[in-house]
Amino acid sequence: MKTVQEKIAYLRGLLEGGNLSGTEPGTKAVWEQLLSILDDLGRSVLVLGSGLDELAEYVEAVDGDLMDLEDEIYGEDEEEHYVEIECPACGESVSFEEDFLYDDDVQVTCPECGGVVYKGDDFLDIDELDDLEDV
Repeated sequence: MKTVQEKIAYLRGLLEGGNLSGTEPGTKAVWEQLLSILDDLGRSVLVLGSGLDELAEYVEAVDGDLMDLEDEIYGEDEEEHYVEIECPACGESVSFEEDFLYDDDVQVTCPECGGVVYKGDDFLDIDELDDLEDV
């Protein structure tokens, strides 16, 4: 991929080599001014790109330091436990966090068929809410 500076140099070459700058006295000055602006923009893009690279490295370093600090303060993360249940509708194996088993307002559905794999005791779906409103 060409850089902005390479594209500007190519445009400059086309204008000078193809005599596209025009024969009128003010036309050449306009083209030169436009190329000067493009040169400035190209330099700005380079500066911003290098600044962005430095910023990305800095953020990555801060992120690593923060993870180390969190591990030191809170200790290592406890391993999350997962439950694997077979979908009663399609037989597909569905995994979800064990903590959902202790949440009464949760419903877990199969990603394959959309069938209900697990439903908490207090979970009310939209159809059940409609039935309650009809009463």
